[in-house]
Amino acid sequence: MSNIPKYFFRWPATIQAMILPAVFYLVFTIVYNPFDLGGLLDMGRGLFTLNVTISFAILLVVDSLARLIFRLFEKARKFTWFMYISWCVGEILVGVLFASMYISLISLGEYPYFDALFRICLPKMFLILIFPYVILTLGFIIASTGESEEALAAGDDSLIRFYDVYHKPKLVIAVKAILYIKADENYMSIWYSDNGRPVKYSLRAPMNSIEESCTRHGLVRCQRSYFVNPEHITILRKQQGWIFADLDMEGVPSIPVSKRYYDKLANLL
Repeated sequence: MSNIPKYFFRWPATIQAMILPAVFYLVFTIVYNPFDLGGLLDMGRGLFTLNVTISFAILLVVDSLARLIFRLFEKARKFTWFMYISWCVGEILVGVLFASMYISLISLGEYPYFDALFRICLPKMFLILIFPYVILTLGFIIASTGESEEALAAGDDSLIRFYDVYHKPKLVIAVKAILYIKADENYMSIWYSDNGRPVKYSLRAPMNSIEESCTRHGLVRCQRSYFVNPEHITILRKQQGWIFADLDMEGVPSIPVSKRYYDKLANLL
């Protein structure tokens, strides 16, 4: 199963997912009173406004925390559609569970916890909340498509595209962000700068499959298993008969340089 687009982890998507489901629940419940939810929340004591407001706040807090945690998976190698759908269902369920707890407490015994859960929250709130999640997901897909088209429009001079062994596009990244690429049997490790820190992306593809693209974008082979971005090299140094290239980012190891490629690389610095 394919991974979700990176746009789903962006801050605009995160903020919308934090706010819109709870707002949709609040407005939809007040305006349309679906499933006679207003009457159930009123409890015959004029508590509708209080209960719908508190349940809105519960959903808002749960969604906000869940989406902040969700962003931590941005660098994960795999976050499939099944995982994302499961995450969304989990967000709704957690919000419903906490809302059921509140309604049970405020009802003063009229709705025991499981009664509040299975009579009010689970069958009614859950169905209401499905709609904003579907709308948001469709909106994110459209936005991610537009983001991809904008990136592609930037041209080959600024972006480099990496394809896996099945010729499927896996990574599109600014050339200037790449630090170096290392071959590792049937995989390659693409190291690049992301907000000032080094990030590794593993790609299943042989090194010779990217040689033409790397050369065209200014990346230089410095050793049989390495391509390096000369813009990030601070110095070429010799140590005990070996040659190394030091890069301009902390936490990145020195890159070995073969004598065969030393002169070409030195002329670019």
